[in-house]
Amino acid sequence: MTTTGTGSMHPLVEHLRGIQAGERDKRAAVNAALTKARHELADVQRRVTEAERSLMAADARLSAVTDTVRQAEEFLGVVPSSHSQAEPEGQPGPPAPESSESRAPGSDAPRQAAAQPGARGAAEPKTLEKLVLEALAGGLETPVSAIVAHAGLARPGTTARQITNCASRLQRNGKILIVSRGFYRLTAEEPRT
Repeated sequence: MTTTGTGSMHPLVEHLRGIQAGERDKRAAVNAALTKARHELADVQRRVTEAERSLMAADARLSAVTDTVRQAEEFLGVVPSSHSQAEPEGQPGPPAPESSESRAPGSDAPRQAAAQPGARGAAEPKTLEKLVLEALAGGLETPVSAIVAHAGLARPGTTARQITNCASRLQRNGKILIVSRGFYRLTAEEPRT
C-alpha cells in the first residue's frame, strides 16, 4: 500500500469527506422541510383559532336571534314552531306542542307543553352548571364551542348565550379558568366529574 505525501489527501479520507458533505446537504434539506412544515402548522393553528372565534360569534348571533324569536312568540302568544331549526344537527328537538296535546288530555295541555320547552315529561337531570363542568372534565383546554355542544346535547332548549353566561359565572366564582380567548379549563381544586 502506498502512502501519499503530506500535501495530498488519502483517497479513503477524500471519499469519507464526500459522504460527509452529502450528509450535510441532506440534513440542510430536512431542516428546511421541517421549518416549512412548522410554518404551515402555525398557519393551520391560526386558521383553526379564527374558525373557532367565528363559530363563537355565530353561536352568539344565533342565540340572540333565537331568544328574540322566543320572546316574540311568548309576547304574541304564538305556539313555538321553529325552535327545532336552532337545534344541533342530528339531535331531536323538544316535542312539538301538538304531540303533547294528543298525549295529555285536558284543555290546558298545550299551555303546559309551551311553558316547558326543554322538558320531555321529566325534570332536567343536570343543571347547566354541572353540564359546563362535565364538558371541562378532561382537564384540557376546551373551546367554548365544545362546551356549548356538550350542554346543548343534554339540554336542547338551552341557547349558546345561556351556556356561555353560565361559563362566565363559573369563571367569576373561581371554578373554571379562562386559559386564552375562547378556551376554558377547570381550576386545580375543582373535582372532575
